[in-house]
Amino acid sequence: MGKELLARGFEELDLHRIYATCDPRNVGSARVLGKLGMTWEGRHRHTTLIRDGWRDSELFSILEDEWRAIQRVT
Repeated sequence: MGKELLARGFEELDLHRIYATCDPRNVGSARVLGKLGMTWEGRHRHTTLIRDGWRDSELFSILEDEWRAIQRVT
């Protein structure tokens, strides 16, 4: 599903950069974003207020040329 979303963004929508965020405690989501070729850019502090308090977000992104390079290899 993630590969298809990136393909649509870069091929159909002609985007230059795609980014995603996840909760720092969700290691599985961060691992998936990394496997898609996305680069960890950092942590945004206190981005979402949830019932038990403020939550941080991990930020990942991929650029079009990075994505195209991955497509040539696979």
